[in-house]
Amino acid sequence: MSANITSESLLTLNNITMVVKDIEKTSQQLSNLLGIGPWELMEYAPSQDELIVGKPFKLKFAFARLGETTLQLTQPIEGNSPWKAFLDHKGEGLHNFYFEVTDWDLAMDTFNKEGNTILASGRLEGKRWCLFESVKGNLRIEIGEK
Repeated sequence: MSANITSESLLTLNNITMVVKDIEKTSQQLSNLLGIGPWELMEYAPSQDELIVGKPFKLKFAFARLGETTLQLTQPIEGNSPWKAFLDHKGEGLHNFYFEVTDWDLAMDTFNKEGNTILASGRLEGKRWCLFESVKGNLRIEIGEK
């Protein structure tokens, strides 16, 4: 990642995302074991018009505060999304770090120049997001407009 993105404080860690098979079971286990919660649940099924890269899919999310960030659980419901591919090939686990960016164009330019692969991109509640596979190891970074 380019030094100018982080040095200008343009990236803010918003959440850490885990992909799971059963969101209700996993959120309950994390609540019982670690006291994480309460959980906010939502579903996300972008239309083709809302997607910039990728095909329509449906996901279920659960969000809980974890210190100064948020833990996000993601369960693929329908479609061939990057989250489903991860679950099918690697199983449950840490999927990506999600950063909010104050300069969308600079962030996209930086990630693209480094040769990262865009796995999916779209809009949620009017704000753009993009999920990258990093060329620098087995790491996924998602960015979203602040």
